[in-house]
Amino acid sequence: MGLTKSLDDINSVLDTFSDQIAEIRDQPAKVDDAFRKAAIAAAEVEGASVFGLVGAVAGAVYGSITEDDFTGYMQDHKEAIKKKIQELLDKLQSAVDSLKAPIAFLLTSEAWTTLKGKIGEAQNNEVVNGNLTGYWAGAAALKYTAARTLQDTTLDSAKSTCDKMADALAKISDIAWDFYSKIVTDIADLLIKFGKALAKIATFIAAPVGVSDAIDVLGKVISSTVDYTDKLLKALIAQRESITKIDESKTNQKGFLNNRWPRSAADDFNINSPSSEWQAT
Repeated sequence: MGLTKSLDDINSVLDTFSDQIAEIRDQPAKVDDAFRKAAIAAAEVEGASVFGLVGAVAGAVYGSITEDDFTGYMQDHKEAIKKKIQELLDKLQSAVDSLKAPIAFLLTSEAWTTLKGKIGEAQNNEVVNGNLTGYWAGAAALKYTAARTLQDTTLDSAKSTCDKMADALAKISDIAWDFYSKIVTDIADLLIKFGKALAKIATFIAAPVGVSDAIDVLGKVISSTVDYTDKLLKALIAQRESITKIDESKTNQKGFLNNRWPRSAADDFNINSPSSEWQAT
């Protein structure tokens, strides 16, 4: 998938998907309209064949009035197409419900990266300002140096955890982006082909071809949606296992004895009370 997708990349594909879902939900009404036009066209053809032009006009009016009684092959397939549309919406419902997930994963990934930066900032400050070599001597000074080294190691471990979490969460976000991108591409193709199929249905003459095309394109997108969802689920399970391993690896990281931050060398320090433990040099 290449580089991690930006928030703009994710928002763009999710916005497109949301618009497409709204358009799919409008399709049943368009199906009804196409079959209404087919009913009118059928009545026109029948009327014209018997009574000529006047019959065609009368037939069109009759077809418009009796469109809900347009029975037989065409009526059955109108309902079949609408059921396919609903089936597609049902298959896409989990994707609709999860729209905010890729954004949440990416933002959380960025939060871990930000935390790493803050840890690094604190570590750099300690490196610059925490070195007392040449200023402080004695046993306490040695203990301080050892504790300082241990805490620096602990900070490195913490930054490593931040990197792992940020990477895992970003990958989940990218997986979701890939899923929605494929769905968006397929739906865009569906809407174009489905529109052409409805146009054929509306003519009545080409209606059987239009019915076949409509059911075929819906079936293909439903199939691909199931396939994409299955692959998404497997990928997310793999990433969940990865995060679980990261969570397990946080136990007793280097520098975190008993999973606790290392204590300093002494519980108290009084600059006004020198002792053999520490001496200014």
